[in-house]
Amino acid sequence: MFSSVSRTFSEERGRLIFLWPVGLMAGIAWYFALSGEPPVLFGSGMLVVSGVFLALTWRNPFRVIAIPIFLVALGFSAASVRTQIVATPLLQEEIHYQQVEGTIDEIEPVEKKIKLVISHPIVEGLAAVDTPLRLRISFRDRGGAWQIGDRVRMMADLFPLPQAVMPGSYDFARHFYFRRIGGNGFAMRPPEIVWAAEPSGIAGFLNNLRHHIGDDMRSKMPGASGAVAAAMTVGETGPIPANDKDNLRNSGLAHMLAIAGLHLGIVAAIIFFSVRLLLALSPTLALKFPIKKIAAFTALSGAFFYLLLAGCPVPALRAFIMVGVLFLGFMLDRSGISLRTLAMAAGFILLAFPEAMFGASFQMSFSATLAIISFSETFGSYFYRGVPSWKSKIFNHGLGIIFTSLVATLATAPFVLYNFNRLASFGLLSNIIVVPLATFVIMPAMVVSLLLMPLGLQGISYVPLKFGIDIMLKLAAWVTALPFASLHFPAPSDLGLVISTTGLLWLCIIRAKWRVFGIPLIIAGLCTIALHRPPDMLIGHDMRQVMARLDDGEYTLLKGSAKSFTGEDWLRAEGQDAAVPLKNSGVECDREICRYRAKGREIIVIKSDKDEALLESACRENADILAAWRYLTRESCPGPQRVIGRNELETHGAHELWLGGKGISIARVREGDGRRAWQLPVEPEGDGEEK
Repeated sequence: MFSSVSRTFSEERGRLIFLWPVGLMAGIAWYFALSGEPPVLFGSGMLVVSGVFLALTWRNPFRVIAIPIFLVALGFSAASVRTQIVATPLLQEEIHYQQVEGTIDEIEPVEKKIKLVISHPIVEGLAAVDTPLRLRISFRDRGGAWQIGDRVRMMADLFPLPQAVMPGSYDFARHFYFRRIGGNGFAMRPPEIVWAAEPSGIAGFLNNLRHHIGDDMRSKMPGASGAVAAAMTVGETGPIPANDKDNLRNSGLAHMLAIAGLHLGIVAAIIFFSVRLLLALSPTLALKFPIKKIAAFTALSGAFFYLLLAGCPVPALRAFIMVGVLFLGFMLDRSGISLRTLAMAAGFILLAFPEAMFGASFQMSFSATLAIISFSETFGSYFYRGVPSWKSKIFNHGLGIIFTSLVATLATAPFVLYNFNRLASFGLLSNIIVVPLATFVIMPAMVVSLLLMPLGLQGISYVPLKFGIDIMLKLAAWVTALPFASLHFPAPSDLGLVISTTGLLWLCIIRAKWRVFGIPLIIAGLCTIALHRPPDMLIGHDMRQVMARLDDGEYTLLKGSAKSFTGEDWLRAEGQDAAVPLKNSGVECDREICRYRAKGREIIVIKSDKDEALLESACRENADILAAWRYLTRESCPGPQRVIGRNELETHGAHELWLGGKGISIARVREGDGRRAWQLPVEPEGDGEEK
């Protein structure tokens, strides 16, 4: 038996090389999991030491240990270096109604609003050394003609970067930090242009072109169809109506809005086959020139332009690398897409943008592509082998699309649950219809519209483009209306996601029969959903939102709105569609104070932060916990066993509480005294620890 396992491992050794990006991911995860920022030279020093160890052991069996260690060190070092490169001052506190001036870097249209990212800002009353490199400011869309490169001025309220809404949830401050954005804001009126400037360089030209194309599509195809067309063409998803976004998400078609492998692959294929067909029409050109290589080069150039036009999102970047390798293979008479290509794309993105690993787009894009390539390696010949009848070809290709959609859906399920806490029950049905529609109607019409736009004739292609998108939106609405179209679940644990990912890698990369052991690993990871222990109470970092769990397991908002971003995120994380109205919850609550009792414990929540007499009275009560948006200490509030005040919330962020007979367990967004580069150095004013 041992010899059989050894022989099988030896046979699979050549494919284990495809796992080298996993080592980078482990190092990146280690770096971001730290509670405090490591010394600047720690990653570099670790990389040098591991590199020396690898060089010394390269020709002996110890390299099996040295290679993973080196990859982990490389991933850690890449994340550390990237953090230093994008470093920006962070806005330390709220600034209200001050003049802000800056140069427009990005224009992000959103439904009824516009968000501008401005660089080199000047904020009235804020020293230059404390001013972030970039700010993101939104305002109501009342019409305007802003362009990338314009210098604008406005009166705005500015705010520090938002925190994670609950322990373990997405870190928005980290996301903005790696975009070199140090603060957000809201302008009372649209900004005025100080001076208009022609955008400099290719980046400015492409940004303005992207904005112009999006505006043109939305103006000439009013409603959701134009917004979706702009999203699929230039990546501007903000203006899509919320109802249509929900329908696409609930029907499993949200991936159509993200410019990724499907979009970029179809565009490249359209260009390749069109150019090759046109060149083949001339016998002279077909005989004297390598028209396949010319078509491949043209398709690669078109795909590159589309990548730049879309703003280089991670899924599109991954797809471009793979498409690039495919067409380079055509030009060099070599084979194209393979697991080796996917590993190369993943490694490039992880080294250049380590923070992308935590994005749903990275996780879902690579997992779907990995599964599809592995499936094609194993079963591709059954669907795409040569058959004599054209009817058989159509049937086989249709069957291939069905199974490919099924494989991609199953492969991305752990990441969909982890990031969005929901599954589209009829996603396979939706994709079977929409993928051919996108391949043969929507994407060709989009490519033609881009080609006709310089001539002002793009309206011709907008007719089939709108037709195809309208069908997709109607299908999404119909599927969403079906019973159990979208199922909500708590997320798998972090460990569960790692187990499921390990199972997926094992299933897709190993070729031997024991690859099937990856399936129980995937299932085991998903089963950690059952281990989820829902908190009895959640308290937001600014205490504008407080949520409590009732006896039947449903949640109600003691403070705040269930329709707010934080409220929706909390409910989604707990697998709940809507909150129980407070008046029907049975919790003793009024406009100023709530008394939540569960499992033999009592928590007092002070909703009003201005009533001194109410707070003083509550501080004399013998409750288990008192929570209030005031600076509290045990000395100033001696009655409760523990106090959670503004000082603790500002220092540690949102709280989750579990009540029990033996005590109260608390988890916080920010544990310990360490500070990451994207976190504010908050000093607590007292504490709220147990007496």
